[in-house]
Order: sequence, then structure tokens, then C-alpha cells
Amino acid sequence: MDFQTSDGVQLNYQVQGTGQPVVLIHGFGGYQQIWCLQVPELLANGYQVVSYDQRNHGASGHTAGLASVDRLIADLHELLVGLNIERPFLIGHSMGAAEIYGFLQHYPDFPVRGAIAIDQSPKMLNTAKWPYGYMDITRASYRLKLKEHGNVRETLNGVPKQVLNQLAPEKEMFPFVRADNLPLLYDHAKKDWRTAVEAASTPLLLVTANQSPYFDGRFAEMMAAANPEYVSHQAVDQSGHVVMAEQAGTFNKLMMEFLKEH
Repeated sequence: MDFQTSDGVQLNYQVQGTGQPVVLIHGFGGYQQIWCLQVPELLANGYQVVSYDQRNHGASGHTAGLASVDRLIADLHELLVGLNIERPFLIGHSMGAAEIYGFLQHYPDFPVRGAIAIDQSPKMLNTAKWPYGYMDITRASYRLKLKEHGNVRETLNGVPKQVLNQLAPEKEMFPFVRADNLPLLYDHAKKDWRTAVEAASTPLLLVTANQSPYFDGRFAEMMAAANPEYVSHQAVDQSGHVVMAEQAGTFNKLMMEFLKEH
């Protein structure tokens, strides 16, 4: 299915099942099929699943020179309103998780039942006081290093064949050109969503990966300490960045416990 945004871009989306809605938001360079090991679990437990390809990704339309994560956050809001999705759970990975932080800040009056953010620090640029950003990037180095970091191995031991098989035809039909989307990545890198997480008034679970090549999971401990009423943290072992695919069993258990609790 396609949904048209306010600026005329078609977003490819799927709605499966009925019940409490859960919205799945992939990361930079991702595809909605990355969630293929979560969808059956959610459907079997009586949830409605909404997944979509973000603009400039997968089967969705493209905006030349896209340089704003805020535009992607607005897309999410428009999609939820347009599809009449009420009080959803939001689950995002990487940049998709950062969009959840931004959504909570930009749309504080939109009722969200709860959110899960997977392996994404709220501030990507490292400083002396914040050594929990993306790898070793700083304000001085982020453009050069992000240009090069496309070669970093994201996972610890790869992802299951079932996920690869779902992704393969999408990648062939809709290849993601990283170089064309560096302005978006740069904008993502410059964001600081810490105040959004600290001020969150919806339950927010931060899931980190003990072997993430990108992030030190202590960022999540800092955020949970800053907002103990609403923010919690779970670390997953033997996983790189793509936790929900690499350790689907462990992640799905955490996911279902969180959804049922809230």
C-alpha cells in the first residue's frame, strides 16, 4: 500500500492484523523487511503491525537532497494520523529509534502507549562530557568519518538466512545509495535528543547490544538514571547493531514483556 505525504512523497507501508497497533521503524539504509522475525510474533499475540519504508528507502518515494531527520519524523506523524493509528507502540532501530526520540519531542500531545529504541544513542557526536556517541565521531570529524564508516561490519555474526532472504529481493529492486543520502546521515549525526529522552512521559525501553560496533551501551544507563520513572534499559549479549535480527529470540521476549506490561 502507498500513503502520500503532505509534500507528495509516496510511502510504501503494510498493515497486518488487528488489535493494539505496533509501528516498526527501520534505520538508515534499511528496509521494512528487517522486522520479519518480529511480525509473526506480534500477530500471534494479537497486535496489529504497521511497517513502512521511510522516504528515500526501499519501495517508498525519494526526495533529492534529503537532509532532514525532522522530515522523516513528520512522515511518521502524517502516516499515523492518515491511517488513524491510535495510541500505538513505536519500535525503532538505529536512526528509526532516533526518530522516536524526536517524535516524543515534536508531538508531545500525540498519545503513544510506549516505545522501544534499539541501539541508538540520543547524541551521536562525542564530547569530553559525552563519550557515548557513535564510534569516535566528533563535531570536527563526523562528515569525513561517516563517509568512510559505511564499511564497518554492523553485525557480530551476520543475520539469519530468513532475514537475508526477505531483504535480498528488496535490495535488488530498490538499492540504497549511501552516498546520495549522506546529507540525511549528517543531519542525524548532529541531533541531540537527550532532553527528549529525559523529558519523556511515555514508557521508553532502550535496548542496547553488548557487541555493537557503534555504541557504548552506557548511554542507556545514563538516560535511565536521568528519567527513572519512564526510561528503562536492557542489554542484549552476543549481538551487534541489528539486535532484533541477530538475537530475535531474546529481543522478542523483551519486546513482548514490555508490550504486555504497558
